[in-house]
Amino acid sequence: MFKPIYIASKGSRPKKGATRRTPPPAAKRKTAWWLWLLIPAILLAFIYGLMQLSQIAPEAAKSSAAKPSKPAPQPKAVEKAKPVKKPVSKATAKKDNFEFYQILQDSEVDTSHVDAYQSTPRGEQDFYYMLQAASFRSSDDADRLRAKLILSGLVETSIRQTTGKDGRPWYRVILGPYISRSKMNRAEDKLVSMDISSFSYKVKKEP
Repeated sequence: MFKPIYIASKGSRPKKGATRRTPPPAAKRKTAWWLWLLIPAILLAFIYGLMQLSQIAPEAAKSSAAKPSKPAPQPKAVEKAKPVKKPVSKATAKKDNFEFYQILQDSEVDTSHVDAYQSTPRGEQDFYYMLQAASFRSSDDADRLRAKLILSGLVETSIRQTTGKDGRPWYRVILGPYISRSKMNRAEDKLVSMDISSFSYKVKKEP
């Protein structure tokens, strides 16, 4: 069998001592030094501007509040024209007076047939109003309350002794007699102001 013979081309043989060139690394871009100074300066200017705005806003609000608002102009009052009184002639006045008296004569009513009014007297009241302020077993207690009521202006106060069902005496502090309900009510209001509860009753007049 024949072995194939490979014939090398001219450019396929490596040259002795030849090395591959690697591309140089890309140079790093350096940041300019003035950029490092510009950024803080911008931040400081922004903060300073915000502070100035925050101070100006309250001052503007104060100045606007301090200025008094001008009152609205009031409309001028329009003077009303006074009515001109026309002079009344004497003939017209005499005519009006004549007509007035004529109307009075025509409007007179004949009252000769009307009987005189006679007032009818009301029936006389046959009883009195009385008030009982309290009742005690002891006459001393009744006397003390009676003195207290007299000093307060209720001079019509008296003590009435009665006998109970058990045969023991009762001493009742009585106010009256009153000829009208209004007088009794005034005395009752006085007792209420003194924190004394009472009850009213009627007694017949003695003939």
